[in-house]
Amino acid sequence: MDRLRQQRAPFAEALEAYCAKHMVPFHTPGHKAGNGAPAYEKALFGDALRRDLGLMYALDDLFQPEGPLKEAMELAADLYGAGQTFFSINGTTACIEAMILAVCRRGDEIIIPREAHRSVMGGLVLSGAVPVYMESRFAEKEQISLGPDLASLQQAIAAHPQAKAVLFTYPTYDGIAVKLTEMTAYAHAHGLMVLVDEAHGAHLPFSPDLPASALSCGADCTAQSTHKLTGSLTQTSMLHCRRGFPLTEKVRAAMALVQSTSPHYWFLASLDSARQQLALYGEERIAGAVALARKIRNSLNQIPGIHSFGREILSYDSVAALDETKVTIDFAGLGLDGRQAEQLLRREGIEVELVAAHHVLALITLGDDAESAAALVRACTHIAGGRQARSVSVQPERPLPRPEVVVSPQDAWNGDTECIPLDSARDCIAAETITFYPPGIPVIALGERMTAEVLTYIREKMAAGYTPNGPADGSLRTIRILKR
Repeated sequence: MDRLRQQRAPFAEALEAYCAKHMVPFHTPGHKAGNGAPAYEKALFGDALRRDLGLMYALDDLFQPEGPLKEAMELAADLYGAGQTFFSINGTTACIEAMILAVCRRGDEIIIPREAHRSVMGGLVLSGAVPVYMESRFAEKEQISLGPDLASLQQAIAAHPQAKAVLFTYPTYDGIAVKLTEMTAYAHAHGLMVLVDEAHGAHLPFSPDLPASALSCGADCTAQSTHKLTGSLTQTSMLHCRRGFPLTEKVRAAMALVQSTSPHYWFLASLDSARQQLALYGEERIAGAVALARKIRNSLNQIPGIHSFGREILSYDSVAALDETKVTIDFAGLGLDGRQAEQLLRREGIEVELVAAHHVLALITLGDDAESAAALVRACTHIAGGRQARSVSVQPERPLPRPEVVVSPQDAWNGDTECIPLDSARDCIAAETITFYPPGIPVIALGERMTAEVLTYIREKMAAGYTPNGPADGSLRTIRILKR
């Protein structure tokens, strides 16, 4: 890493220099440096509206960068050890879609875990690729997915030797890191490209106590949500290609295809400044987050009826490492399920990342401190205070149903559809994708058969109060299917 160059934020600096010229705008956006903005926008953003510019060739072009934006992306690649880095103002969703579009053509098979984010399904619809699913391990005690292992990858490749690529989710929402190095090596040995949804891993290279980064494990392309854990604005992400990746130019073209032609310069500048912060202070700040997470976890485990698993999760064979900044808080010992715990935490002023089974997930980042940590522990202490720790039977999390792909997601998207009662949908082919947040993982996806297992899963989630995402009918009394 070039430490001297990393001290700069070239695009953020260029944006400020341009605004200092006070040019009279006769271009988009229509609010003209805030003069025509609604009162709410003026109150909310103030002088920052001068930085809300249109596609300014005086600054640089996201899709054909030649100046400060090009330098900013080169610095990001230098920091992460990539051959080429692309900025995204359409989140990691755009990055994942671009990876798949660059690597897969219509009819190509791509091996994925069932826990793949719904943006993967978007990439399949756009590219015409066909999913092949790896089996994932499930931890009954912790009620979380452990992701696939080498054996499940080997089985998928043996059954589908013509597969073009494999996509891994690394790490998972719960911080579980699969044995990516050995699985990447096996995939490469069998001629597959390796793509990684590393949305929750932009912070990994900055602490030896965290799982190794996907690029260091040999991945060809990896998509990171810079905004999730490392300080850039929501909706901003980076896509990294390894050095020497032969399809880098195809990735570049795909990124232009899936992003807005009016990129927000606030977003681009925030990516540049977040990269600068990581380069200058990342090791210190991420080490602080890891230490704080360990302290929180230790405090939580002192509360009767509450448990937060830690590095003991490594006892599972398929787990290589744990991102300890993901703090899963189990309330089963208090007789609470995840939804009840979430509601009680909200009354205490705490908002968590996700809810499942009898636990919630709290993310500890470089933005946390002793005060926020104390607030979380205090809230859990208050919740436990009114209940006696006891051994109770809490409804366990049902593993995701095994998918049965009948037609490609693209063909299902383009097919003729009809709407029928959910109770009549068994053995029909889904024409819409249904997820239960979090984290956007489908229970049924386009082109898959509505099995009895799928219907049972949906009914149980609805009965537990979860809200479905994706179906036209939010009540799920009806579902859209392909016409017979």
